Amino acid sequence: MDCNWELPALRGTAQTKSSLGSTQLYDVNFYPYTAPGLDPVFAVCGGPFTVICRCILDKNSSVEILRWFQDEENTTPHAAPDDKRLSYNSVVWSQAENGDPLVCVTGDSRIKVLNVRTGKLATTLIGHGDSVNDLAISPVDPTILASVSIDHSLRIWSLHPSHHEQPLGAICYGQGHKDQVLTLAYHPKGRYILTAGMDTRINLWAVPDHLDKHAGTDRPAIVHYPHFSTAEIHTDFIDCVQWYGDLILSHACRENKIILWGIDEFSSDRSIIPPAPIPTSSAVHSRTPVTIPADSTSSTRSAWGGRFQRLLQFELPHTNQFYIRFSVFHELGRHPILVAGNEKSKTFFWDLQRLEDSGTGEDGSPNTRALPPALPRHVREGSTASTASSAISAGSGNTKVKQQRLKEQPRDRGISDPFRSIRAHKIVETPKYKAFAFRHFAWSRDGQWCVGVGDCGTINIFNRWGDGDVPRIDPDKDIPIQDDGPKINKEKIIDSLEGLCEAHALRRQMAADQNESFEEDLRPLLDEYVSSLPIHEREFAQSHREL
Repeated sequence: MDCNWELPALRGTAQTKSSLGSTQLYDVNFYPYTAPGLDPVFAVCGGPFTVICRCILDKNSSVEILRWFQDEENTTPHAAPDDKRLSYNSVVWSQAENGDPLVCVTGDSRIKVLNVRTGKLATTLIGHGDSVNDLAISPVDPTILASVSIDHSLRIWSLHPSHHEQPLGAICYGQGHKDQVLTLAYHPKGRYILTAGMDTRINLWAVPDHLDKHAGTDRPAIVHYPHFSTAEIHTDFIDCVQWYGDLILSHACRENKIILWGIDEFSSDRSIIPPAPIPTSSAVHSRTPVTIPADSTSSTRSAWGGRFQRLLQFELPHTNQFYIRFSVFHELGRHPILVAGNEKSKTFFWDLQRLEDSGTGEDGSPNTRALPPALPRHVREGSTASTASSAISAGSGNTKVKQQRLKEQPRDRGISDPFRSIRAHKIVETPKYKAFAFRHFAWSRDGQWCVGVGDCGTINIFNRWGDGDVPRIDPDKDIPIQDDGPKINKEKIIDSLEGLCEAHALRRQMAADQNESFEEDLRPLLDEYVSSLPIHEREFAQSHREL
């Protein structure tokens, strides 16, 4: 079967029996810089843990753990109470100047950057006034990181070593959000960032030019106004936004749907970005040019004129909690796939290309206006006066063939009505476990692997090869990845400790043979070695250091 058409199948569910097994896993992301032909690597985070895994093709397993990070502040004798302990909620990948893979993780007001190769903390970003809720790396520059927080702000950071002392490049704050920001998404071209949160508002911000001139100084760029802002798409906490070309997918808790919509007259191909619109009810003293649109309302304002068009909605039942996030696979030459999970251990897949190919207007005729590849062709151009009037154009003609096509089109799969929920093309229920909530999904760059994480420390592995192409495993069977947390190489640790002791004894003997004093203390040498080990190996090394 052509994997472009095939939707992923559940290969297995990984769950450790260690402390991770009772941890909510909130985020997962694949390493985006893997060379073609190599097994994809992904990171998951939750509680104090950040775990680096690799997808493998084995008849007994699909996951190999490469590295295990555990936040030190949660393992000290003076750690905070359980209700105040750090719980990571976001993880994204970056890359060091020398090519080392980096993961940026957060769960409080700090963002930690970890070197995956060395296992060490590279740097910590400090500046948010409250906990960070989401992270995103620029798709055009791996040294540019964006974050959103309970403090209502969007901040853009530089990870370049030359900006280490003052990494903050820009702050987007003021006339944007009035409550905590839960989610953000970089446009594929890197010029725009979407943010959304508990104020039910979605904002689009233009990334300031020349961030490198602001990072490394005490003068970060300040952006007061978003270029687009609306509170008319959703009525509850918005916990996920994603770009789909120049269109937008968004989800809010308790609405049980994902909505596809677009901003009137917005095009990322335009080289000139118009000034941001200023709210008619307020003003900020600033020299930054702004626009006051004649038809602006208190709920929607846009730098491009007009408002927005609601295009499609996808049925996602049982999503009353917030922090339930979807993911879109959208790569050139492959069918774009939307994936999301719910609170009942179910995963939903929509093939967006299949919807476009079979999608019709109300009379069964396709709309042939040029739109970017893999984007719905039925959307009419022009502005709208309200959400309710954001209709689509119906093709003309009343031939029997077109009428027959309309009759054959399932009413819950057609795309002629932007207010009718489209059922998933495939629904997969994770077996064996009590009902749990999925929190996030991620795709490998080639679209062959999909990983979903959620409550109870579950890591769900999906792939979409044709039957017989790869060894299959029973999805009802747990993938055997670490029974008691990450492995400890006991033999190597003991050998290293013995080697340090023997070398110290040899230097002592040589000094005695030459009648020289010897004052070197063995304990600092052992302490230095033990502290260089990963956290999960230190306790074992400490207990054997006197051997």
